[in-house]
Amino acid sequence: MSNSKLDRRLFMKGAGAATFMAGAASLPTTAASARGMGHMSMSMAYDLNEEFNRIGSGDFKWDAIRKGARPYEVPYPMGVADMDFRTLPHITAALQKRLNHHNWGYEAPPADYKENIVKWNKKRYDQDVDPSTIKNCIGVLDGVSSALRTVCEPGDKVILHTPNYSSFFGVIPNALCELAESDLIYKDGVYDFDYDDTERLLKEGAKVIILCNPQNPTGNCWTADQLRKLGDLANQYNALMIADEIHCDFVNKHAKYVPYASLGDAYAMNSITLKSTSKSFNLAAHRTGYMFSDNKELLDRIQKIGNHQRALLNTMGTIASNAAYKHGETYMDDMQAYMDANAHFLEKFCAEKLPLIDYKVHEGTYLAWLDCSKLAEKLGSPEGDDRVGDMMKKFFIQKAGVNINPGENYGRTGVGFMRMNLGTTHKKLHGALMAIEKACNAL
Repeated sequence: MSNSKLDRRLFMKGAGAATFMAGAASLPTTAASARGMGHMSMSMAYDLNEEFNRIGSGDFKWDAIRKGARPYEVPYPMGVADMDFRTLPHITAALQKRLNHHNWGYEAPPADYKENIVKWNKKRYDQDVDPSTIKNCIGVLDGVSSALRTVCEPGDKVILHTPNYSSFFGVIPNALCELAESDLIYKDGVYDFDYDDTERLLKEGAKVIILCNPQNPTGNCWTADQLRKLGDLANQYNALMIADEIHCDFVNKHAKYVPYASLGDAYAMNSITLKSTSKSFNLAAHRTGYMFSDNKELLDRIQKIGNHQRALLNTMGTIASNAAYKHGETYMDDMQAYMDANAHFLEKFCAEKLPLIDYKVHEGTYLAWLDCSKLAEKLGSPEGDDRVGDMMKKFFIQKAGVNINPGENYGRTGVGFMRMNLGTTHKKLHGALMAIEKACNAL
């Protein structure tokens, strides 16, 4: 296939796009409409197969990519990391109740907001979170920025194990720090930390390690042994561990999420953890997150020095998050089961019908990390200043109507990989894969 058939004007490169209740308890908790797809049981309480129309809401995932890809149609946008499902109805009910009160003066979060954060982490992960240590942050990235500005001097190195979340490549320099990229070791489809390289960077004076757990985009749920080994290095060289655990509620059946702070006092005292309902319940638009740590002195410093901590957050965001943690257990269980089934379906489809794409069911997140190196070789060399991932992105959009993200967005070792968002219906996933199959067979 000639690369000249692919338009050269599409899309910005790199990480820029990413940088871009009372009354609810009466809602029904059972219904007969949801259909599980195997591998994990579902409650049948929510219809996750519903084709919920998001077009016209102004979101990045659907509207922005459809506009940017013109004249090409993109019926399968699977790039931006949010989900296509109708949200938990208790959230909508709680928000609607607050909307019906026509005054928007200062107000505190719901009285049981921190209590429900504590209960959620304890029940699902047996993690004890002291409510007095829970601090608000506008979002996980803003919390990371505040922590970096607190513990680092301008020019200090921050270790990021890559492939890693693309927006960290902007947050680190924006905090006036230097990115110290350490490549994850990839062998037989499995990633691990390069502990020797990590120690080298710590010896050179790195002050912080940003841990993504589960890892975006590779989907790793790091084991306790891996985390301890990494944490021992951080503790030895007095480097703070910042644990981004925003994807922790999405763990596939064969895997386990280990909260970093649960490893023991030495690890908990030299770390902060950041979480949010934004991934689990698709509430990114509400800009509401939280951080916590056993190290209260560190938290106090971040509160004073960091520029993103506030006593009050977006009112609707805290109401939505509170309803999610209070009423969302069954919904989250169903979502986990559905994502697990999507991942297994993708693995089977690739093995049987997409010989140019390799994929092994990942452990955590709803993001699939596709090895497309054979497809890239088939397509040939990128034109101009395009990266391999840019070439493949154009191919997927122009020939299949599918938007997925270039691996280079997540670090130098991402060449040949693409990230696919599985947070959509089985019908859309199947349609996207059939379109990709047709496009690949035409090469």
